Amino acid sequence: MNIKNKTNIFNLNFRSGLNNRIISSETSMDIKICENMFTEVYGVETHFCGNKSAAFANNICLKIVEKLSENLNLNIFLPPVICIYNADCIIDKNSAPNFCISDTCNVLKNDYPFPGRSVFFKNFNNLEEIDNSVENQFRNKISSSSHFLAPFIHEWLHSLHLDYIYKKFGYGGDCTYLNEFYPLKKSKQTGIQLLKMLENKKLSPKENEIIFDTLGYYSTLPTNQYLEIFSEAFTKFICDSLSGIHIIKNPLEQLKKTSKDFQNIFHKVCLFK
Repeated sequence: MNIKNKTNIFNLNFRSGLNNRIISSETSMDIKICENMFTEVYGVETHFCGNKSAAFANNICLKIVEKLSENLNLNIFLPPVICIYNADCIIDKNSAPNFCISDTCNVLKNDYPFPGRSVFFKNFNNLEEIDNSVENQFRNKISSSSHFLAPFIHEWLHSLHLDYIYKKFGYGGDCTYLNEFYPLKKSKQTGIQLLKMLENKKLSPKENEIIFDTLGYYSTLPTNQYLEIFSEAFTKFICDSLSGIHIIKNPLEQLKKTSKDFQNIFHKVCLFK
């Protein structure tokens, strides 16, 4: 669903860190209202599986993306599905706990194939659990942000990045759903072909040292590195731009605060070079 001209019905104000006000809003979240809002207003299918914290966090991601779309005049299509899953239901036991799929595939046992650009989050107890995990990863230089919303924003960005790629190059796969939204363009390669190329495209050891200093260890891993760097960098830029639910700065301005070496690598990644 195109996010332009939509209005989020929730108005949740909070400071950037996890605090008692957030926890109170989290525990009082009405999942049914939230799921209906995603479906009826935005056309996004949600499976929050009774998890109020997941509904709360994804609703805030929606507000952030909505504000970015408005401020940057972007024509953004939201993820088609947001799903909270239990570990015993996942087909690929080697997948990351949270992930976004690029093409239509079977993800959960005894369930239908989900469309490409759907995002999945492993079930969790509450945002305090997420906050502790993210703090630990940030402290150990694994990830780029200590914000409790970072894991959610990261996967949303993967889906939005795929939206950009499919719009630019067309989809080019077998899914009727995605072909409807992303017809082929007059280019040498389709979006799916580009993604297959990017799966194994990696940076040099020297470039990875620079990436590690800014984004942490996870972004230096060779698998899907270009996609991970894009998502992790913008996760950092967005989280560093938040004050309450408001984007107080253009996240792209945060890029200027990084080193010139990082900016050059990031530019290369964004151009798929």
